[in-house]
Amino acid sequence: MAPLVLMLASAPVHAEELPATLRASLVVRILAYDRRMSSHPPPLTIAILHQEGDTSSARGGQELRTAMEAAARGRTLAGQPMRVLRIGFRNALQLQEELSRAGVVALYACEGLEAQSEVISRVTRQLSILSLAGSAAQVNRGLAIGLIRKKNSPVILVNLSAARAEGADLDAGLLSLAQLVEPRPGQE
Repeated sequence: MAPLVLMLASAPVHAEELPATLRASLVVRILAYDRRMSSHPPPLTIAILHQEGDTSSARGGQELRTAMEAAARGRTLAGQPMRVLRIGFRNALQLQEELSRAGVVALYACEGLEAQSEVISRVTRQLSILSLAGSAAQVNRGLAIGLIRKKNSPVILVNLSAARAEGADLDAGLLSLAQLVEPRPGQE
């Protein structure tokens, strides 16, 4: 497994959010640390989830989708091609149906979905989909992996109990690079 080399580009983002290109690159690299990826049929589908009707969330979702497509272009994950799609979140049932239909293996929850994190985590756990997000609040509310910045450095947060509940089989190499997060009381 190649080490993660992390650099921050200067771009206007929210307080703890990383630039889309860096988040996309990290997502692709982090997914390589989940040993389950090789057991999924190709292509490995990654969903970018935004809040339906929230212009800022939709714009962030499109920006991340574009960056993810560029990061995945010409690369394979566990020997398989990747596909990226964007989904607007309306409710748990709609999310479950769309993720199931598309055969999603990983989901990135964009800004604007913080209040829906627990609902999203119930769906990802039920479908064994690895969840990622761009805020510590979302990880504290039950999503598995957070990609944030502290000062001017990227930080990978891992809610290990959430990742396990989603069925993730994370390599120790990722855990050695990450900051482990305890779930919020009553979450697990």
